[in-house]
Amino acid sequence: MTTSANSVSVSSRHTIHSANESTWKALDSPFRLGAFDQVAGFVPIQVVWVYGQPIDSDVQILSAERLQHALTLLLDYYPHLTGRLQVSNGIREIVRLGTGAELLLAQCSKRLDAFSSPLIQDLPDAGNALLAPFDPTPEAVCRDPIFAVQHTRFACGGVALGVRVHHTVCDADGFFQLVRDLAELYRGLLSSGGAASLAHSPHIRPYMSELVGGNMTPEEREAALGFSTASFRTESTSSSPATVYLPPLSPVVGRFLRFSTPELADLKAKATDPNGDGWVSTFDALSAHIYQRVHRARLQLYASDPTLGDLSPTDFLMPVNLRAPLGLPPRYFHNTLFTSSKIIPPDVLAGPLWKVAKAVHDIGRSSALTKDQVNASLKWVAAHSDPQKIMGTFQYGSGSFMISQWNKFDMYAGSIFDGPPVLVSPPFTQSSLVDGLVYFLPTEELGTGGDAGAIDVSLSLSEPVWAFMDQVWSLARK
Repeated sequence: MTTSANSVSVSSRHTIHSANESTWKALDSPFRLGAFDQVAGFVPIQVVWVYGQPIDSDVQILSAERLQHALTLLLDYYPHLTGRLQVSNGIREIVRLGTGAELLLAQCSKRLDAFSSPLIQDLPDAGNALLAPFDPTPEAVCRDPIFAVQHTRFACGGVALGVRVHHTVCDADGFFQLVRDLAELYRGLLSSGGAASLAHSPHIRPYMSELVGGNMTPEEREAALGFSTASFRTESTSSSPATVYLPPLSPVVGRFLRFSTPELADLKAKATDPNGDGWVSTFDALSAHIYQRVHRARLQLYASDPTLGDLSPTDFLMPVNLRAPLGLPPRYFHNTLFTSSKIIPPDVLAGPLWKVAKAVHDIGRSSALTKDQVNASLKWVAAHSDPQKIMGTFQYGSGSFMISQWNKFDMYAGSIFDGPPVLVSPPFTQSSLVDGLVYFLPTEELGTGGDAGAIDVSLSLSEPVWAFMDQVWSLARK
């Protein structure tokens, strides 16, 4: 079968099974996901790695055959990824174990250096053609593989590796662990001539999965549901009806912005309380800087057109990784994220940068829950007979802002197959083009002797907002 998108054609699709079928047969079926996983986003994590063909080498890099072999070995360590998602009575679980993951082999008719730059937005279909096709409908999400990889070879010999895993089975921490493990097995095959294993096995038993769906004594369930959690709500626990705001404007457009190490240091200085009280991180400063300017652009847009109504509350969301507070194994794979959100008042956003940075800083610190508090919240989730009815407290709308810090993950150094990648980036996809969604990413200069501390910002905004952003802030990539 051959399909095409721009200059990329998919020549074959391969179902990938575990090398040893006893690994998935040893799992409980259905394989129930944990309390964190029940409330995780139902969208995929999708990232593209690009590897350039060495100029002085005729050896083909990133062999598709060896990659396929490495994937079969990888599924021995992650056998639940051979199954399919299912939502049964509101509970997420994995069934049809052994069905398999998927590998697509593709070719690009152009050389890498034929594109205007090595940036993901300049590659075929803005990088989307380098990912396996994705159908976001609920039926397809449960029908199609949880884990899919597309291997695309360019005319010059360079390779793009597009990897997708459903967010409901892991967070970004687990996702990049999976890719590191794939690279380790691939290198092991290269050096061993056919046998490879991981130095350390992953931990794939989801946290608190045994309690999900109210699998407790009546007394335990009553106690769990009696906990007052600030992290989640249901329709029955919501207070008075919320004010109705018009939805964000569409379409949503994504851009990448680069901040150099000197620029970040300058922002951090400006974001520090001039009275010398407290401290802020680079994350606090950059988050405050971007949100403040997005908010100003939104205000100008809405002031220019009264028919747009009012902006929704200026709710700020950031995910918090709770692996360490819970004492989970270092190689834990599944979700461990709580999303901490709070309204940053418009008068704060209108003030000096250091006040916005302090608000961001305080949101992060206020989410520092104790292990007992986290466990109580998770038991509250697990005690519900239908976790699908659970919602976060974040108020998504035309005034909201969501940010995720990926620049701390070893996206480059952790994904060396035959050599280091020249680019690692999540493309702007149908599922990631959400108004006000931001990712902080490491740059390709990491490890090259360049500006290792630089940060790329992936920013999605409603298209009409961008015109005003260009007025209040120069967004030219440096």
